Amino acid sequence: MKTKQMILLWRYAMVQKSKVVLATACSILNKICDIVPEILIGIAIDVVVNQRHSIVARIFHIDNPLHQLYLVACLTAILWILESVFEYWYLILWRDVAHGVQHGLRRDTYASLQQLDMSYYERTTTGGLLTILQDDINQLEQFLSEVPNAVLQLAVNIVVMGAIFFYISPVIAFVTLLPIPFVLGTAYYFQHRLAYIYGDVRESASSLGSHMASRLLGMITIRSYVTESYENARLAAESMTYQEAYQKLNRCNAAYIPLVRMGVLTGFILSMLVGGYYALQGMLSISSYSVVVFLTQRFLWPFTTLTSITDLYERAAASLRRISGILHHKRTIFGGTHPIAVQEIKGSVQFERVAFAYSNGTKLFTNLSFAIPARTTVAFVGATGSGKSTIMKLLLRFYDIQEGVIKLDNKAIGSLPLDNLRQAIALVSQEIYLVDGTIRDNITYGTFDADFEAVVQAAKMAEAHEFIMNLPEGYETLVGENGKNLSGGQRQRISIARAMVKNPSIFIFDEATSAVDNETEAAIQRSLATLGNDHTMILIAHRLSTVRHAHTIFVMGNGEIIESGSHDELLRKNGSYANLWRIQTGEII
Repeated sequence: MKTKQMILLWRYAMVQKSKVVLATACSILNKICDIVPEILIGIAIDVVVNQRHSIVARIFHIDNPLHQLYLVACLTAILWILESVFEYWYLILWRDVAHGVQHGLRRDTYASLQQLDMSYYERTTTGGLLTILQDDINQLEQFLSEVPNAVLQLAVNIVVMGAIFFYISPVIAFVTLLPIPFVLGTAYYFQHRLAYIYGDVRESASSLGSHMASRLLGMITIRSYVTESYENARLAAESMTYQEAYQKLNRCNAAYIPLVRMGVLTGFILSMLVGGYYALQGMLSISSYSVVVFLTQRFLWPFTTLTSITDLYERAAASLRRISGILHHKRTIFGGTHPIAVQEIKGSVQFERVAFAYSNGTKLFTNLSFAIPARTTVAFVGATGSGKSTIMKLLLRFYDIQEGVIKLDNKAIGSLPLDNLRQAIALVSQEIYLVDGTIRDNITYGTFDADFEAVVQAAKMAEAHEFIMNLPEGYETLVGENGKNLSGGQRQRISIARAMVKNPSIFIFDEATSAVDNETEAAIQRSLATLGNDHTMILIAHRLSTVRHAHTIFVMGNGEIIESGSHDELLRKNGSYANLWRIQTGEII
């Protein structure tokens, strides 16, 4: 599983192949420049001890020992400068790669979320998804900025220094490498231990994020019901769960680092003692022993980075597991391959023997059939839970039916591309969504090329133009986050204007005037009546005054149509609709 996740990460990193190659080269060269000065220390000692017979004198033919030291000093300075230069570039390049991967993953994860079935959102929370898009993806920055460089440098360290030790003395090389299996075994054990713990940490982080997001959205209710203390206690409990998961992680990391250091210490002491014995016996030169002493610690100490490498690896793996869950989540709703020209759609709708149940198994429709002729106005009314809004979701293919067929202009909607189908329909939902921009931005949202004249005309039909012109900046007034600077009725009218600018064949109004006053509602109804002359209008409402002028009213109950007809026809039937009408008009109290 982790292999697949790392392959996913590698695929995104290789989008910036040239940067990865350059960063790799800089990491390798940086480590080489870091190792060689330790060897030069041994060479400097060799110059002091052997003078005219030193290795520098033999290679460069320099007799003066002081001049030899000058050369060694110059080489050391050059290597230190190069080490700093390569470090500067690998830091920049690996961070650029990390940010590029973050950008690509965040973009694609968000795009995948937009394509997932609506049933997916029934099983997840907004806060949890935000944690994945922000926190989990951000976790990858530190991993990509540090781990590839650390692994490369550790590999170079093993290859180059191992070769040097074997060249000086295979026995010293053996005792130096003796603790390495213990270090790797410890790393392997703790890697598996950390994988389990990081899973808990990411889940608790998601739960905490979800809890905070939902409470921020419900701040009005919390304050009006004076439940601040109760919510503080609940947040403290969620935060404590997250804290305990992290404490468990910290204890595991704290035990890991000392164990690795003990392995490093063992290798260092063994090489120092064995090398010293060889030097005392004349089997090893003083300069070579100096190199062994200096290089042993430099060789073994990088193995302590296995702790941070393992830690960052498990952090990234836990985050990638959640990101991959979105990227590879299987969709069940796919568009068809037979588009129709949007401008040619007349707007007739047919439900034929439709059966539908939600993913939790709750059955709503078993044999639902009705027809909506083009360019007519129909309404769906009934008790909460009777299926009114679900009809709208099925028509837009937010959910797919299990049996039957839904048609648009006598073509099964399953044969149409999803974009094609949804471009033919404008939805004004009771869940109003406004973008954080100007009023004009919100009215043209989805129809971005609409001219200002069309925006004003749509606002007038939605009875929004007057209040917009009374705002300080008119149509350029900022609405704030989800329209928080506007009243509920103003937000609703802007959403209606947005639908009118789209000007599709079919309009769906789901409780579209529930937040406006009676006078504004009457004005909007007059606009809708005019609009209904050339469009199919589907109204979903509890307030019957909103739908009384519809050509046909469908009364829903227990997942089926129990009555249908015009307002006057239904009153004459004296059935469920007539009873609802009398209740709402005050005839029955």
